[in-house]
Amino acid sequence: MLATPRWVGWTVLALCAVVVCGGMAYWQLIRAESATGTLLNAGYALQWPLFGVFFAALWWRMLRSEARYLTEIRRDVPDAGSSPAPEPEALAPEDSPFTPRPRGVEPGDGAGRPTRVRATDDYNAMLADLNRPRDEEPTP
Repeated sequence: MLATPRWVGWTVLALCAVVVCGGMAYWQLIRAESATGTLLNAGYALQWPLFGVFFAALWWRMLRSEARYLTEIRRDVPDAGSSPAPEPEALAPEDSPFTPRPRGVEPGDGAGRPTRVRATDDYNAMLADLNRPRDEEPTP
C-alpha cells in the first residue's frame, strides 16, 4: 500500500508544486496584460504550466515505479500460511524514497557511479597531468 507517511509527503509536495506553478502562470498572465507587461511575461505565462505538468508527470512516474516494485515484492513473498510475513523495513527502505539501494553499494563508496562519470574522472585526471608544469628540456 502506498499510503505511507513518505508517500503522503511526496504527494503533498507535488500537489503544492503544481499549485505554485499554476499561481505563477496566472501572475505572469496578469503581469503581461498590465501596462508595463511585455511579451516575455506572456512567454513565462505559457512556461509555468509546463513546469506544473512536469511535476505531475514526475509524481505519476514515481508512483508507478513504487507500485511496480511492491507488486514484485508481493510476487516473491510466499503465502501467509507457509512462512511469516516480511518486516515492513524490507518493503520500504529508509535510504531511498523510491526503491532499495543495489546490493553491495554503500553510500559514498563510488562503486555505484555510472561508467560515464568514472570515464570523465579519468579524463579530468589526464588533463590535470598534462597541465602539470614540467622542467623544460634543452633542445639540441
